[in-house]
Amino acid sequence: MSASTVLYVVDGLGLSGKTKAMVDLIAGLDPARYRAAVVCFDTEQSPLEARLRSLDVPVEEVRCPEGVNLRVVARIAGVARRLRPDVVHCYNPRTMLYGGAVARLLGVRGTLGTLSAFACLTPEGGYTFLPQKLFSSSWRNRLRTRIACRLMGAVVTVSPKLGQGFCRYNGVDAGRLRVVPYGVDLERFTRVTPQQIAEFRARHGLGADTVVVGSVARLVEQKDYPTQLRAFAEAAARAPALRMLLVGDGPLRASLESLARELGIADRVRFTGHTNDVPVALRALDIFVLASKFEPYGVALLEAKAAGVAIVATRVNEVPEILGEGALGRLVAPQDPSALAAAFVALAADPAARRSLGEQAARDASVHHDLGKAIRTYEQLYDEVRGGAGARNLQVRPAL
Repeated sequence: MSASTVLYVVDGLGLSGKTKAMVDLIAGLDPARYRAAVVCFDTEQSPLEARLRSLDVPVEEVRCPEGVNLRVVARIAGVARRLRPDVVHCYNPRTMLYGGAVARLLGVRGTLGTLSAFACLTPEGGYTFLPQKLFSSSWRNRLRTRIACRLMGAVVTVSPKLGQGFCRYNGVDAGRLRVVPYGVDLERFTRVTPQQIAEFRARHGLGADTVVVGSVARLVEQKDYPTQLRAFAEAAARAPALRMLLVGDGPLRASLESLARELGIADRVRFTGHTNDVPVALRALDIFVLASKFEPYGVALLEAKAAGVAIVATRVNEVPEILGEGALGRLVAPQDPSALAAAFVALAADPAARRSLGEQAARDASVHHDLGKAIRTYEQLYDEVRGGAGARNLQVRPAL
């Protein structure tokens, strides 16, 4: 029996939690059961686009202007007629509208929509900071979202709280929801050797006697690196063994390097730039920090849990849920350098506490964020929506 085709419809392939999760899913599908093809509204060059090509996954670009465009429906339908998918899997409401319409036109029974954490945000969230305009209060947009969800056999969200808020605001039947948290390839972290960790630290001038606090993320406003650097400056004055490692790149790098010099900590902060070896970078840390002003469901935080590193994070959005309300990491108020510094100093002085927090986080990741489990759950969903059970038998499950 030949494998069934899943046609993924996504707006872009830029680096994000949503697109990384989609590509990880595609890479992990059982090839005897499912094979993938992708329709993308913008195939901008990115590591994810390159990874799909390396997996021999067909990627078709269908440019999509703003507003509802029937030509886009026709072009996607042309791709679908050629590929004859058994399931159309769409990411976020805009692609759900187009992909769902094509599935109806061609009689494709299996449809599935996945909502990113960002797509679930609503104006009633009371956010003090947003990195960009992420939602609209327009009744037209809410109506389109409602229609898009009705075109799906089921709608997946990464967290019950986010999904239920989305449904309440947009008037979507919550019975359509299923919860599948983002998954992490746990083996990538367990395969890291002590030698790799030692070499990574040595390469960046971090000795065995230093306590390394740091982050692996893009250098953007959302992550609030200025507060993180100010906290480190305060903590470093009280804990001489502390060093900071910032892995990643972004538009704020030059200004952050300048701030480190102004704070007198440039000799104790390492900016590494982008790395393709995130597991080694995370395992090289003693304390992972997420100082974000806003973080609906950060994949970097899940990876830090999988790495078994002690975590300090701000109490924003879904972060407390991911960290078990403080049982799996230290939580502090956002934009509060002194609170962050106090957590750095306390953990720097307590190796046993760091070890305990890291072990608990890793155990939790193995239960709730295992990529293999997430992939198998999606394969079961494909079976269900193809079989016609659809939304009637799909209930919200707690994510944590």
